[in-house]
Amino acid sequence: MKKFKFIFALLLTFSLIATACGDDDDSSSSSDDTSAAEAGEDDGASSADAAEEEEEAPVDTGPNPDDGCGYATEGDVPGIEKGVGGVFKIGTSQPFTGRAAVAGEALLGGLQMAVDELNANGGIDGCTFELAWEDDRFEIEQMVTNVRKLIDVDNVWGFVGTAGSQAIPSTYPAIEAAGTPLWGPVSPANQDIKEVYLTNPTRTEQGRICIDYFVSQGAEKIAVIGQDNELGAEAFAAIDIQQPVHGYEIVAEEEIEVLSDVVAPAVLAVIDSGADAVLTALDNAQNGLVLDGFHEAGFNPLVCSDAGSSGAGGSNTVSLATPEAADGYLGALQVALPDTDSEFVNAWRDLWAAYDGPGKDGAPNFSLQTYSIAQAFFQLIDQLDGNYTYENFHAVAETLVDNPILVPSIPPVACAPLPGGHQCAAGAGVAAYDSATESWTQVKAFESAAS
Repeated sequence: MKKFKFIFALLLTFSLIATACGDDDDSSSSSDDTSAAEAGEDDGASSADAAEEEEEAPVDTGPNPDDGCGYATEGDVPGIEKGVGGVFKIGTSQPFTGRAAVAGEALLGGLQMAVDELNANGGIDGCTFELAWEDDRFEIEQMVTNVRKLIDVDNVWGFVGTAGSQAIPSTYPAIEAAGTPLWGPVSPANQDIKEVYLTNPTRTEQGRICIDYFVSQGAEKIAVIGQDNELGAEAFAAIDIQQPVHGYEIVAEEEIEVLSDVVAPAVLAVIDSGADAVLTALDNAQNGLVLDGFHEAGFNPLVCSDAGSSGAGGSNTVSLATPEAADGYLGALQVALPDTDSEFVNAWRDLWAAYDGPGKDGAPNFSLQTYSIAQAFFQLIDQLDGNYTYENFHAVAETLVDNPILVPSIPPVACAPLPGGHQCAAGAGVAAYDSATESWTQVKAFESAAS
C-alpha cells in the first residue's frame, strides 16, 4: 500500500512538471508571435516612411525650358546670358559707309529687321536676340579689326550674314582661333573651315551659272574681267571649269585693281577679242564703268555678274551706268527678286516698308538676302533645344543634309560634315535688267551649274 501511494505521488509530480513545461512552451510561442507581430509592425512603418521619403525626393527631369535662355547649355558660352530674360548675342560686319554702302546698309537692315521681328514674337527658348555690328567701309583691314573686336570686346556668340567676299577670308584666322561660328557670309569661296557655313552659292558657282546661260543663248566666245584678288579668281575659275563642259573659246581674261576706276584697258582688250559674252567679277562702280565703256564703243555682248557685283534686283550697279548701257545686263541670283509674288517675300516687303532702323536707306534686294539668311539661322538655333555650345551647334548643323532648312526665298540649306559639307546651298538663278521699266526679270530658274 505504501508502495502504491509512493508511485501515485511520483506520477502526480511528473504530471505537474509536464504541465509546467507545457505552459512554458506556450508562453514562449506566444511571446515569439507577439515579437514577430511587433517586428512586422515596425517593418511596415519603416517601409511607409521610406516610401514617403522617396515620394518627397526631387526627381531630376533634365534641362527645363522654364529655366530660360541656354537652359541646356553646360558651362559658359560666349554671347549667351543664361536664365530667364537672357540674351543671345550675334554680330556682323558690313560696309555701312564707303564704296559699297548702298548694299551694306540694306544687308545690315535685313539682319536687324529679322532680329526685331523674332524678339517681338518672343524669341527662341527663352532667349531674346541682340545684334552687334561694325562698319568696315568695304576695307579688308577694317573688317579684320571689326571681327576681332566683336569677338574679344562685344563677346558675340557668332556672326551672321557678314558681307565683303574679298575681305572675309582675312578674318578666318581670328574666327578659327576663337571657334566662333560664321553663318551665311555673302559669297566667299568655300575653304572647308569648320566654323564657316555658306548658305548661298559661291561666286564661282554663280559665274558657272552665268556661263551656262550664255551658252544657252548661243555664245561661243567668252571673256572674263575680274578684280586682282580672290573675287576675280573665282570668276577665272568659273570660266575654266565650264569650258570643257560646253566647249566654248576663252578669248580674254582681264584684271582690274581693287577699288580702281581704271577699266579702259580691260574694256578695250575684251572688245578686241570679239567676245559674245563677258563674265565680270567687279564692284558695283567698276561694273557700271565697264557697261558704259562697251556701250560707247558700240559693243553689245551679253554681260553677267555674280549677285554681289550686279546687285540683281536692285539699282546699285545699273544706276551707275547710263540706262542704254545697263539695258539687258544680267545678274546671278542668290535670293528671290524683291518683287516676287510669294507669301514669304510679300511678308518681308511689308516688314521692310514699316522698318525704320539702321540700314533703312539701303537697296531692298540686299535686305531680303540677309533677312533670309537670318531666318535660316534662327531655324537652326531653334533645333538646338537650349544647348548653345559650339559642339552641339556643329553636330546639329551637319545633319541638315538629311533634313534641310527651307526658306522660300533661297535654295534649301542642307549642310553636311566636312570636307565640302559646309557649302550648304547649291544653285542660283539669273535675272535680266530692263532699263525702260527699271525692273529685273528672272530669266533662268534656280538650279545647279551644268557639269
